[in-house]
Amino acid sequence: MTDRSSSRGRALPLLLTALLLGAAGCAGSTKQDLGRVPIPSAPGAPIVVTAAPGHAQLVAMGDRVHLDLGAEQGEITATGPELANSDPAPGAAPASQSAGSLTVTLHLTAGQQQLSAQDLTATDELGHGIPLTADNASVTVDPGHDGVLHLSGTFAAGHSTLTWNAAGKPLATWDFEVELD
Repeated sequence: MTDRSSSRGRALPLLLTALLLGAAGCAGSTKQDLGRVPIPSAPGAPIVVTAAPGHAQLVAMGDRVHLDLGAEQGEITATGPELANSDPAPGAAPASQSAGSLTVTLHLTAGQQQLSAQDLTATDELGHGIPLTADNASVTVDPGHDGVLHLSGTFAAGHSTLTWNAAGKPLATWDFEVELD
């Protein structure tokens, strides 16, 4: 029993000495390694999804959607809503809805496409339609030129979507939140 406890007694100081020497060796190189912190790469360009007949896309508001409509090629983007509400008075509850506007921009690289306000529908988080009024009934878009529609409506606080239907079928849906607080 004495032999085992004395061997443990000798092993412990050796182990502690080895740990201290190892730590001292690491500490010596720490100063030299301080400037060697990896720098993360810059984020890549956002991925642009492609919508085609029978292959609709759901994206966040503001995201671009590449269009492959056969002879018509391009991108469509929806942004907004730009809300008209003001901050509530101190102590008052925030508004439950606000007038606002959405902007839809279609840019073609090939072909010609009609962008019609009738093809754009908005719904709230309960699936109820949001009536929209457009600045133009439609715009004809040619390659290299943007077609822009501004849509005005009253948006309730919460989740909403804007969907572009081409030939009666959805091609792109933008998902967004209306925050009024």
